[in-house]
Amino acid sequence: MDEKIIEELKNIVGEEDVSTDPLEIYVHSRDSAPFQGFADVIVRPESTEEVSQILKLANDYKIPVYPRGSGTSICGGPIPVLGGIVLAMYKMNRIIEFDRENLMVTVEPGVICDDLNEFLAPYGYFFPPDPGSSNAATIGGMVGHNAGGMLALKYGTTKDWIQWLEVVLPGGKVIRTGSNTLKSVSDYDLTKLFCASEGTLGVVTKIGMRVAPKPKYYRTVLFYFDDLRKAGNAIVNVRSSGVVPAALEIIDRISMKTAGEYTGMDLPEAEAMLIVQTDGLVEEQVQREIEICFEAAKKAEPIEWMMAETEEERNKAWAARKAAYPALVRTSPATTCMEDMSVPVPKIPDALVKLQKIPERVNNLVSIGIFGHAGDGNLHPTFQYDEREPEQREAFFKALDIMYREIALPMGGTVTGEHGIGLIRAKYLIDEYGAEVVELMKGIKKVFDPNNIMNPDKGKPWGVIEV
Repeated sequence: MDEKIIEELKNIVGEEDVSTDPLEIYVHSRDSAPFQGFADVIVRPESTEEVSQILKLANDYKIPVYPRGSGTSICGGPIPVLGGIVLAMYKMNRIIEFDRENLMVTVEPGVICDDLNEFLAPYGYFFPPDPGSSNAATIGGMVGHNAGGMLALKYGTTKDWIQWLEVVLPGGKVIRTGSNTLKSVSDYDLTKLFCASEGTLGVVTKIGMRVAPKPKYYRTVLFYFDDLRKAGNAIVNVRSSGVVPAALEIIDRISMKTAGEYTGMDLPEAEAMLIVQTDGLVEEQVQREIEICFEAAKKAEPIEWMMAETEEERNKAWAARKAAYPALVRTSPATTCMEDMSVPVPKIPDALVKLQKIPERVNNLVSIGIFGHAGDGNLHPTFQYDEREPEQREAFFKALDIMYREIALPMGGTVTGEHGIGLIRAKYLIDEYGAEVVELMKGIKKVFDPNNIMNPDKGKPWGVIEV
């Protein structure tokens, strides 16, 4: 990059917030997907005005810009594949206002999800989307990928809680979408268009979000099964019971074993564990709902079950679930890649069984652990292999083809429920939607970003990238 541009960036944000240090460039070159790209410069803005000036400069010189939060993405989303600017948003981390009467909070994109909920807790409220990386995930990143998480079954995903956005467009213009009101149909709902846009349309600089009363009562029950299909049947039974639980999660044998070792918990020997949780403000209602879920799950013949009687027991159950991914990472030979397929809930039993057979179809050059938000059909098959070994890397991408083209899509599912397209799923877009829809998405991209500087070759506008 021309030194003149580096100097102009320093004039905008200050010398201390512009870095060309090779170590910092390297740190910002990956997320957890098996790809890498190196920026020319890392820039850390602290205000909307600074973002606006940066994007105007980048647009004038046609320099790629890659917005980045904490880097917890697992699809290759923030990787600077064409060099240019990594726009590191983590210094814009203020909670600006909590409007308690309107049940809305305004934040900057660098606010961490758990920090927001810690702020809201004394007031008796919370922000329901709960990704597994909530202790590191930024709200801006959650908007960019429409993060869901373990409570999405009852409470919905990030887009369901966003009221309005302040966004800087590629030419530097600042716009506001949405409304402070609960109902508004006066636009094309640009707010939801930016949700899950993966940084390809603009940079979100302020977020107005609804919050919910924090539940006072919880009931949690754990079921253990000697057969993965039985666990899948239990999921279908619970979802057909008339109750919408707050959470309905699955952990298979491999993930459960590693999570138990990682957390020091003594978990039973089983092929799968289900966690079912109800919550609410009325204790009798919460109790009745867990009883209905309990009877529904029992019809699938679990070998064991346990009701979490105390908050400590409930927290231990969720600690095991949240440990599933980091535990697998710890035991991986080199690479752990968590995938994100979703299928209609009635297809869950068949999907689980077919996923379990993928390693033998690629000569056992990869292994797989399965966990996820089974209540809404969103599974996270997590592959372990050594990306430094060409044969294993090839087997991994063959496993992805099997998973998406032979399992998820034929079942009426989708290639990503909440993690985004990024790099890793781009080639499956046409399989899912067809060329006409992908062309429409490219047209939308061109309206917002005619010079294609925002996270180029990434996410939903593309669909032709081979990686």
